[in-house]
Order: sequence, then structure tokens, then C-alpha cells
Amino acid sequence: MKIVYLDGLRGLAALIVVVSHFFQVFAPSVFEGRKEIEHFAFEEIAARTPFNLLFNGNFSVCLFFVLSGYVLSYRFFQTGDRLIIYSSAIRRYFRLAVPALVSVFLAYLIIVLDLGAYDKIRGMTLSSMPDPFMADANLLIMLKESLVHTFFTYGSQYNPVLWTMTYELFGSFLIFVFLVTCGRHGIRYAVYAILICVFIDSYYLGFILGMLLSDLKNSGRDRLAYIRRPWIHILLLCIGIYTGSYPYVAPQGTIYSLLQWRASDFDFFVFHHVIGSFLILWVLLNSNRMQSIFSRRFFAYLGKVSFSLYLVHFTVICSLGSFIFLYLNQFLNYGLNVLFTTIITFLVIAVIAHGFYRFVDARILLGLSRWNKRLFSAEKLREHRGHSGQVQTEKTMKAD
Repeated sequence: MKIVYLDGLRGLAALIVVVSHFFQVFAPSVFEGRKEIEHFAFEEIAARTPFNLLFNGNFSVCLFFVLSGYVLSYRFFQTGDRLIIYSSAIRRYFRLAVPALVSVFLAYLIIVLDLGAYDKIRGMTLSSMPDPFMADANLLIMLKESLVHTFFTYGSQYNPVLWTMTYELFGSFLIFVFLVTCGRHGIRYAVYAILICVFIDSYYLGFILGMLLSDLKNSGRDRLAYIRRPWIHILLLCIGIYTGSYPYVAPQGTIYSLLQWRASDFDFFVFHHVIGSFLILWVLLNSNRMQSIFSRRFFAYLGKVSFSLYLVHFTVICSLGSFIFLYLNQFLNYGLNVLFTTIITFLVIAVIAHGFYRFVDARILLGLSRWNKRLFSAEKLREHRGHSGQVQTEKTMKAD
């Protein structure tokens, strides 16, 4: 069962990640904060104000993690059925790894066929982002990277967006272990507090807070509804936007300097993006108006193809997109070149993402769903037979 408005929010987050990588390639000053590499007058303002939410890819990734925490746990909190957890745990690696492998293979083909053009435009765009097509062209190394390092050692050599996959896998199993061990016991709230302290400035905090929201929303009664007041929603949304737009550049001298305190080894960048994601999801779960917006057809479609969009866009930007920019540079000034390159490349990304969803992601989901039904339908049948046998034995004993 899908919650459409949550998929819609995920789709918007994926779209922002795509936009962020266009900025990273063609307007890198918004990430690096260096005056000497600015191309446009708006870059300095955008980098240091809430406008950066429009291209803040790290905030969007934190939204993914908070949403995962909520979605992976809500059915358990509604039903208390542990089979849901076992089912999700068995499928989780395959659900992430197979699409990721296909996306890495696409990048690998670009390397083997020498179709990458990003390195040829860096002198014009002034981006310091590493060339993703400098990875090893050895097939066995590619397979090891995509199936092992990507999911267990934070590897992302061929497709840099896959740095999130280790967090997704480990974060998912953090949720599953929590739910199996203490998901129905009162002690879980103490465990939440401990986990929050342990992962306070880690991306794993997003999974924990998402699961906490799911617990408060779905465990018997809707505790979030106790504070369903418009002024509270507005306040939480404003705080979420403020913290979620914490900038890539140094916050000193900006409105974000208030969000720092003396802690030399604390990761404010991750912490504030996770907190912003948590607050925005909280408001969405309590706001019928926001739910209606994110349930509309456009956002619903974005949500459906969000994983595919996330997986393929970076490779297309650094190959076809860079080639288009290189070609148009002969005829257009920098601003117009970036505009037309972005429009053309984005349309191609949209087509490829749609095809990737139809022929890769959707088929994987269907296959895993069928496998799950066969596996756990048999398990439930055995449980039912065992329960029926126990009842019959009790009746026989009473009759005797």
C-alpha cells in the first residue's frame, strides 16, 4: 500500500537533487562559496538564503531518509505483524541493489565507449566536482563496486549519487531490528532517546526520527493530531524551511549563524537538514491541504519515478548534458548555453527515467512482490494450520 502524498514529497525531493547537480556543474559557486568562480549575479544571494532550498540536494537526501524511516515502519505500527518486517528485510537489498547495478552499468558503458564530456567543460564551468568517468573500466571491479562497496562501504565510484545506498541499507536494518526487538513495548521510547543521542549528527538520525513520527501517528491513536493547529503548522513549517536550507557555504554572517554553537566536531550541515526534513514531514502528516497538494497527478508521477530519476540523472548530465554544453558554447554566451543545455538535458533525463522505471524498477518491484507473496503466504498458511490444530486439540481435551 502506497501513501500517495508521501510519494509526492519524495518525488519533489528527487527533482531537487537533479536541479542541485545542474547547479553543481554549471553554477558551482553556490556550493563552494568562491567569488572567483561565479557566473551569475544571483549565486551569492541564493547560496546564503532560503532560496538554496530549491537546489539543496543534501536536504533532499535527508528527506529520503526520514521518509524511509516512516514508510518502512508504518504498517508494523498499524498491525503489529512481524511478518511485515521479515518480508521487508528479505527484499530490501535486492530492491535497492538491482536498480543501482543497472545505473552503474549505464555509467560503465559511458566509460568503455568514451562518451563522457564532463572533463572537457570543467575549464569553462569552473566546477571542482570530480569526473565520474575516471573510474576503473574493469568489469569485475565495476560489479564489486556496485554490489558490495556501494551498499557496505559507502562506495560511489561509478555513479556518485549512490553514496546514499549504504545509509539506506544500514538505516533500513536499524529500523527492522528496532521494530522486532522493542517495537511494541513501552521501553521503545527510551531506546528512541538513546538512538537519537548516538546518531545526533549522522544521516541515520533521519531514519530514527521518521520511525518516531510513524510510531506517534500509527500506534493505536494519532498522537500527532493533538497539536493539529494551523499556527503550529505554520511555525513548524517555517522552522523546517529555515533549518532545511542550512547552506553549503560557511554560515558566518548569514541568517544561519544562529544555528551554530561551539562544537568543533559536530556536523551542523547534516543535523539541521535532518531536523528540517523531520519538521516538514511532521507538518505534512497533519495537514490535509499539503496532503492534497502532494497527491496531485504531477507529484504522484514524480514519486513513482523518483528512484529511477535519482539513479540516472547524474550520468546523463555528465555525458550528454556536458556534450550539449560543449557544442552550444560555439554559438551562445554562458547564460543562454546553460539555459538551453539544462532544458534539453532535463527532457532527456525525464524520458530515460520513465523508461528506467517501466523496464527496470517497476519489474523489479513486481518480481519482489510475487516472491514475497509466495514466501509469506505459505508461512501464514502454516501458522493458520498450527493455530487451528491447537484450537482443535484444546476442544478435544475439554471434551475428554
